[in-house]
Amino acid sequence: MFNVLPNYSTMMPNLPAYWSLGNRHWVSNFGGSVQHNIYPDGYSPLVYALAQGLGNPNHISQWNPMLIGINLGQGMMTDPALIAAGNQAAANLGMSLGLNIRLSSLLSNLSGIEAQISSILKSDKLDESQKQRLQEVIDEIAALKERIGEMAKGQPSLEEVQALQGEVLELTKKASEVAQEIINEIKDSQASDNTDETDETDDADGTSDVDDADDADDADEASSGNNKTEKEKKELAYSMEKICDRIEKAVRGAGTNYDNDENGIKNILTEEINKDNVLELFAAWDRTYKGKGSYSGGDDDYGLIGTLMNDCEGSQKEEIAMLLISALEDKAHELGIDVASEVSAAKIASHGDWHVWTLGITTRNDDKICQAVNALYEKVKAGAESIEAKKEAKADKARADKKAKADKAKADAKKKEAEKIAKQKTQFRDDMREILGDDKAEVSDKVQYENNKFVIRIEGKNYYGKDYLSLAKALEKAGYDPAKYLKKQTVKAVA
Repeated sequence: MFNVLPNYSTMMPNLPAYWSLGNRHWVSNFGGSVQHNIYPDGYSPLVYALAQGLGNPNHISQWNPMLIGINLGQGMMTDPALIAAGNQAAANLGMSLGLNIRLSSLLSNLSGIEAQISSILKSDKLDESQKQRLQEVIDEIAALKERIGEMAKGQPSLEEVQALQGEVLELTKKASEVAQEIINEIKDSQASDNTDETDETDDADGTSDVDDADDADDADEASSGNNKTEKEKKELAYSMEKICDRIEKAVRGAGTNYDNDENGIKNILTEEINKDNVLELFAAWDRTYKGKGSYSGGDDDYGLIGTLMNDCEGSQKEEIAMLLISALEDKAHELGIDVASEVSAAKIASHGDWHVWTLGITTRNDDKICQAVNALYEKVKAGAESIEAKKEAKADKARADKKAKADKAKADAKKKEAEKIAKQKTQFRDDMREILGDDKAEVSDKVQYENNKFVIRIEGKNYYGKDYLSLAKALEKAGYDPAKYLKKQTVKAVA
C-alpha cells in the first residue's frame, strides 16, 4: 500500500527521535532482531493511523467493523473524527436495516391475516353481506401491503414506519372484529334454524323437550311407545300366528300331539307363551281359525280354549287350562287389574267338576272351563285396552300441551324479532337524520332489512350494512351518494 523503506540499524537508535515521529515510526522484527523504521512522509495522519492498525492486529480489532467501506477521502483527518463518523454511519445503517425488518414483519402479518380472511370467505355458509364485508377487509389489506412494499423500496423514516405500524394494528383489529362478528351471525343463524326445526318436529310428533318435565315424560313415553308398538305389534302378531299354526297342526285330524316333541300342545304353551304374549295368542287364534273350516262349530265356539279342551283328555285339560290361566293372571298383575274372582272360577273349573256316567267314565265339564278361562281373558283384555286408551289420551294431551307451548314460544320469538327489527329500522332512520341534518327524513323504500342487515340494490348489485353508517360507507366506496339512495325523498329520482 505504501512505498515503505525500512531503516535497518546495527546499533541502538535514538528512540526519542523515532518516537517523536508519531504514527510514522514502526517496529519490525526481521531475522530475530528489532528494527525501528520510518514510513515515508507526504501522507495524512489518517493514512499513518490505518497503516499502524494494519501492522497491529490487536489495535485493528478494536475498530468499529461498520467503518469498512467508509470513503477515506472525505476529509476525516483525526482518529476521533473517524470513529465518530463510523459510529454515525453504523447507527444509520442499523436503523435502515431495522426499519426494513419492521416493514417485512408488517407485510408478513398482513399476509397471514389475508390468508385467514380468504379462508373464511370460502365458506358456503356466508351470505352476500358477509362476503362483501370480508372482501372489503381483504381489499384494505391489499392496498396497505402495496404501500408498505413501495415504502420498503426507498429509505423511509422512523416516523413513517411507526405510522404504518399503527395502520396495520388498526386493520388487524378491524379484521378480527369483522370475522368474529360474522362467525357469531352464523352461529345465531344456525341456532335459529335448529329452533325452527325443533318447532316443526313438535308439530309433527311432539317428541322434543319442553319445560314441563311431566308433560315431556308423558309425551316422550307415548311417542316412543307408539313407534315401538306399531313395529312390535306386527312382530308379535306374526309370531303368535305362527304359534297358532303349530297348535292347529297338533290338534288336526285324528289324535293329538300333546307332548310328543317341541310341537306338542303342552310344550308349545310351556316354552312359548307367557304374560307378554298370551293376550295376542287368543286374538291371533280368533283371527286365523275361530269359526273357520273344521273349527266352525261345537267347542270351537269358545275359541282357542274350546279347541284345546276338545282335543285334550282327562288331566291334560287341567294342565293346559292352568298354563293359560297362569299367563293371564300374571298379565293382570302386571297391569294392576283385579281378576281374583275370575282366576278363582277358572281354576275351580279346570280342577274338576266330575260327572259319573253309567259306564264309569269320568270327565271334567269342558263348557265351564272354556267359559271361565274366556271370562278371565276378556277381563284382562278389557283392562289392558282401557289402560292403553288412558295412556293414549294422556299422551295426546301432553302432545297438545307441547304443541301449544311450542306455538307460543314461536309466536313470542317472532314478536321479539319484529320488535328488534322495528328498533333497528328506527335507529337507522335516526342516524340518517342526524348525519344529514334533516330531522324529517325518512328511509327509502328501496332499503330493506334482511338477516339482521340493511340492503339496497343499485344497478343490479346489492350493498349491505349492519347500520346506516356501514351501508352509507359501502355506497360511498362504490361511488354513490348515500343520501340520494338512502333518503326517501330523493331515491326515486336516481335509483
